[in-house]
Amino acid sequence: MTGRHRSTIQVHPVPDSQNQYVAVFASEFLGATFAVLFPETITGAVALHTFAEMIRKEHGPSVDISLPDGLPLPKSSPVRDILSELRQPMFVHEAP
Repeated sequence: MTGRHRSTIQVHPVPDSQNQYVAVFASEFLGATFAVLFPETITGAVALHTFAEMIRKEHGPSVDISLPDGLPLPKSSPVRDILSELRQPMFVHEAP
């Protein structure tokens, strides 16, 4: 994605679930929505990170991550850590 437009990955809890979340990315250009459903576990944190990296690889580092206002952070330390990391600006490193 180029220009001033910043794309957003939105993370929401799954209704009626105590430890499931969904991360959603809508591509205006493709007219498609991509999503990953992940549990509040270490493997869920890896799945979320992999999803975010896939989106950033295609749309550039200008992809933000968004949590609904008032959403308590997940209890799982790995998922909390990944969400915190993803909310920081990413730098793309080119190979020499």
